[in-house]
Amino acid sequence: MAPVAFVIGAGPKVGRGVSRMLKSKGYNVAVGARTPSKSVTWAAEDGVHPVSVDVTKTETITAAFAEVDKKYGPPSIVVYNPGAITIPKDRNDPLTIPVNKFADDVAFGTSGLFAAAQEAVAAFRKTPKDQPKVFIATGNILPFVPANRPFFISLAVAKKAAAYQIELFANSYQTEGFRFYFASQIARDGKGVRDSVLSGEAHGVAYWDLIQRKEQGDWDLRFYEDGSEGPHFPVDHLF
Repeated sequence: MAPVAFVIGAGPKVGRGVSRMLKSKGYNVAVGARTPSKSVTWAAEDGVHPVSVDVTKTETITAAFAEVDKKYGPPSIVVYNPGAITIPKDRNDPLTIPVNKFADDVAFGTSGLFAAAQEAVAAFRKTPKDQPKVFIATGNILPFVPANRPFFISLAVAKKAAAYQIELFANSYQTEGFRFYFASQIARDGKGVRDSVLSGEAHGVAYWDLIQRKEQGDWDLRFYEDGSEGPHFPVDHLF
């Protein structure tokens, strides 16, 4: 049987780029989105299976993994791609975001990621021993730069929490051969990149390279617009 991958957060750039790469490598691919009929209109064209999932509601994550298992079997590759940002009403005052909006955004990197990782580990334990078992969270460099941009508060808190969890999981499951990564596209100077220049193809290349590794290595991967690995430059500004 073909190995199985589940891409949660099936946007037209990163989600689709990673899905296409995995499909080209022989994986059965399921893609998760809040409203697949609207956001994954390319599923049939790309030969992937759309699944409904809302990561702010953890019960839907459990249901989504069950659907993937029923359709293809347990996934050995899980890509966690969703994210959200609410802009403060006053862009210089981080406390001008409604609390409920802040909580929803942060859930993408806290309870949503935790629930997905929990389901992923359970799935990994059911997959053949010779298959790579990898969980990749799509990141950015917000966790690694000074906290001086109020505009990004909800996204930054989510990514900071996600990065901590990924590092912890990478350290906790090595003996079982499960690997965890926080992967961020960067500019050539080591700073972050804006959404407008994010490359789905680069994410596909970088993530496939991670999957092919034999050892965990660094949990914090940074890569360029061509998918090649970049160094961890110290950076004091996001862009």
